[in-house]
Amino acid sequence: MALAQIAVLLHLGAAVLYACAFVAVTLRAASALRADGPARVLGFAGLAMHAAGIAALWAATGHGPVVTRFENLSSYAFVSAALGVVIAERRRDLGAVRLVLLPVAFIMLGIALYSGQQPSSLPPTFTGVWLVLHAGFYFLAFGTAATGVAAAALLMVGDRFKGALTARIGDTAALDELSYRYAGLAFTFWGIGMLTGSIWANHAWGRYWGWDPVETWSLITWLLFAAYLHLRRFYAWSGRKAAVLLVVCFALALMSLFGTSLITRSVHSVYFRS
Repeated sequence: MALAQIAVLLHLGAAVLYACAFVAVTLRAASALRADGPARVLGFAGLAMHAAGIAALWAATGHGPVVTRFENLSSYAFVSAALGVVIAERRRDLGAVRLVLLPVAFIMLGIALYSGQQPSSLPPTFTGVWLVLHAGFYFLAFGTAATGVAAAALLMVGDRFKGALTARIGDTAALDELSYRYAGLAFTFWGIGMLTGSIWANHAWGRYWGWDPVETWSLITWLLFAAYLHLRRFYAWSGRKAAVLLVVCFALALMSLFGTSLITRSVHSVYFRS
């Protein structure tokens, strides 16, 4: 069996394990499962299989997972799932973030598998360390933004349905702090991603910034994250209203990373082809 086929099967197995881990976390939150052990084991197993799938894909194509839709979605999914699993391991009281992060990873892998993995060669402009930094920091930015919005979503649920549910999904104050912290990381990684991307763009296209739709939406997203952090830091925004704003930030991030390349003509569209 070819390495590319093995990579696809490993990605499928990872998606199944993420789905099973999500079910285990849901049962744990509903008090139908006493221990968190099954969810943790399934989560780590999913990550291991996903990492093996990315490694097999890398070996098959000869380059990192940054060219096709399949490769990009796989990378975003891996970072999101990894953050959920690691947070649950370090902070057992905040393990409920997996209720959002695992479905995010599962859905992205599902779309990737549905799109199919086509043989891909590395475009001539995909060279140098700046590309590696640009793509890597955006993968981190998406994962940390997804983590922040996961905490924000749980906070809103806990605020709406107070009582026993709050104890199951996490203390609202702790969730609020987690969303704030990871939104700050997302803002930082996103900014570095734009900076390294502009340097790479100069090498690839001969200009640092061209107001391409993807570049424009990326800048708008980064500025909205800045506004969120400014309101939290200097105007003491917290709780539900801050959570709602962070959800809007994440929606813009999705538009910037995925929507723009699909619905408009952009120089970036070729790098997110199926």
